[in-house]
Amino acid sequence: MYRSILALLLSFSFSTVFSQEKLFKIDYKLALSSETLTQTDTTEDNSLDLLSALAAAFGEDDTPQVQAWVNQNFIRVETQGITQNNQIQITNRNTEDSYMLYPSMQAYTKTADATDKVNIHETEDDITVTSTADLPIRFVADTSKTIAGLLCKLAVLEFDSDEFNAALPQDTRLEIWYNESLPSLYWGEYAYLKNIPGAALYIGAFGIGIEASAIDEIDFDPSLFEIPEDYTLQENIYALSFFDMPLGHNLYAFQDSTSHLIGIRDDSQQVIVEPKYASINEFIGTRAIVTNPDFQYGIIDINGQEVVPCTWEYLALDPELEIIFFSIDGKTGVMDYNRETLIPAQYDHISFFSKDYALFSEDGKTGLIDLDGKIVLPAVFETIMEYDESHVIIIENERYYVVDIQSQQKTTAGHDYLLLANEGDLVVALQDNKYGYITKDGKIAIPFKYEYATPFYDGIAAINETDDDDVLYINTKGEYVQVEETE
Repeated sequence: MYRSILALLLSFSFSTVFSQEKLFKIDYKLALSSETLTQTDTTEDNSLDLLSALAAAFGEDDTPQVQAWVNQNFIRVETQGITQNNQIQITNRNTEDSYMLYPSMQAYTKTADATDKVNIHETEDDITVTSTADLPIRFVADTSKTIAGLLCKLAVLEFDSDEFNAALPQDTRLEIWYNESLPSLYWGEYAYLKNIPGAALYIGAFGIGIEASAIDEIDFDPSLFEIPEDYTLQENIYALSFFDMPLGHNLYAFQDSTSHLIGIRDDSQQVIVEPKYASINEFIGTRAIVTNPDFQYGIIDINGQEVVPCTWEYLALDPELEIIFFSIDGKTGVMDYNRETLIPAQYDHISFFSKDYALFSEDGKTGLIDLDGKIVLPAVFETIMEYDESHVIIIENERYYVVDIQSQQKTTAGHDYLLLANEGDLVVALQDNKYGYITKDGKIAIPFKYEYATPFYDGIAAINETDDDDVLYINTKGEYVQVEETE
């Protein structure tokens, strides 16, 4: 059913790779430091406000903005939410052959495995062209921090702002926090990551970047590195029309060549909606978010009728709960499909709902709210990492704690890292660079003796006893179990 990249490019078989290579899956989210978020309250720079809004919109959602699958032979990177059109890059790192896939258009192009970020700086006297390839990488000794449960080292790219971009402040530096136990990872304009001895788990400057939120070791899946059979090869990406793309329901967005506005037509080329929108998103169920030329948000149905007029500063849909997130004067609220307000627009941000609750932000702090607008946990926490029906995991002064929702009190001491273990009362914990499992009230359930440990899935967790050991499996009692390999 699929056209394999290897069938086109490689002279060796997948079977050898299967038996030798692990596959790591890394989720990344947009990350802003607390200092940067504080600046948004005092600076007149609208770009920081935009980044803060993006972080609020993306950071607490369950969906990562970048997902990567990597081993010694292959790389797959998916970007979603950061750009309007989601993209997938798949790379054979042995041959350096790479392809960019465009799922919304069922098309793909050949591309470089990674390129350097190039900047053109024009002055009165000259034009200077520089790239990240010109920047030396400095590895910082005796500096480390934990990201997604893994200890990371620091590498730095230092910019000469006069040469690279005069708009940048002096002493600009790009920080790369990486873990050497993971294969190196590069894509897009991140060619400099080829020189990093491991996977970058944070890339950013000025407290703005992307950071790994979850890392899992999974079985090798060859389909991740294959081009779907129904995709069409495009020799030139610029031949693709990003506004002639499927929206669902046999409807397609198209762009007027004169006004550059967007309309909708069906698969017989009949115009359903005249070009009048600045953007049209894919349909979620029977509704789609649109914006008018003034970038006001609205919602249309599959007949092109505006069921919510384009008068809103922001809208987002949750079709499962049939609710709409909206913003008024920079504050977020929730209404139902009949436009009845469920939660007034009085919070800085409200995440999508999960397990009956949503995260909400107020005055730089985070809490929990339910769909009736009842405050389950007040917004007094620096960061809420995750939650279930009874407890939340918070970060406070770079330490992780479990907090009981009912009592609103911490139930554990501070740890280097905590993660709900998906199994009753258990929590994955990191202490003194060793993983173990504790209960939600802080008792040790399985001793801290592992180099790495995962949550439980169907009662089984994967662990490493040393950096060099193969993956082993344990049950909720810490007993070793055998897991049959799946084909």
